[in-house]
Amino acid sequence: MKILAMETSTLVGGVAVVIDGKVAAEESSLRQKSHSENISPFVDHCLSKAGLKLEDIDVFAVGQGPGSFTGIRIAANAGKTFAYSFNKPMVTIDSLMLLAYQAKASGKNVAAMINAYKNMVYLGVFDVSGDEPRYIKGPEAVPVRDLKDHIGRECVVVGDGWEAYHEYFPEELQRKLQRDASLPDYPHATTLGIMAEKRALNGQTLDWKSFLPLYIRASEAEETKKGILISPLK
Repeated sequence: MKILAMETSTLVGGVAVVIDGKVAAEESSLRQKSHSENISPFVDHCLSKAGLKLEDIDVFAVGQGPGSFTGIRIAANAGKTFAYSFNKPMVTIDSLMLLAYQAKASGKNVAAMINAYKNMVYLGVFDVSGDEPRYIKGPEAVPVRDLKDHIGRECVVVGDGWEAYHEYFPEELQRKLQRDASLPDYPHATTLGIMAEKRALNGQTLDWKSFLPLYIRASEAEETKKGILISPLK
């Protein structure tokens, strides 16, 4: 099976081609504002490296967020356009689950945190003992000051939400969270492709019209209009 995976919901944006469970090509960038400029050349480079054309792809995989509102739409629009144009199915997987999958080797429960800005994180707490991570809690947007009430067990923590806010975590929360520097803090397109192939083989696909991005919060413009203020850290 040939998968074209596109993940642009966070600071790291990337494209990967996965063929029969193996990564055939990948491209990524650490510049969020350039994801819209990079996605087309990344797709072209990956397809060329894998010796494929768009019409050869069996499934188009897209990261559905949570994360950047603009970033989510970049991969989503590309994936929906390709799926419509070539009449192929899609697989969508949320970015918190991708982070948890990348931490499966820890063998412990995983707390995935993505920086939601305004002193908030997108949070998912996972059991990673199975083939695919299972939500214990979340996905949800949580003010940093309230995190201690949302994580009730010891976890390995991954995600840029930790880097952004951990100095503000109370000691009782810090004692529950373990860090492993070898684990990535951003969801990768390669992970998306590998997980998407497994789902596709199990018949867990959807058509382009059924895709829904995972927007947990309102956009910044909507929150500003509603007068939603930044939650204090303490």
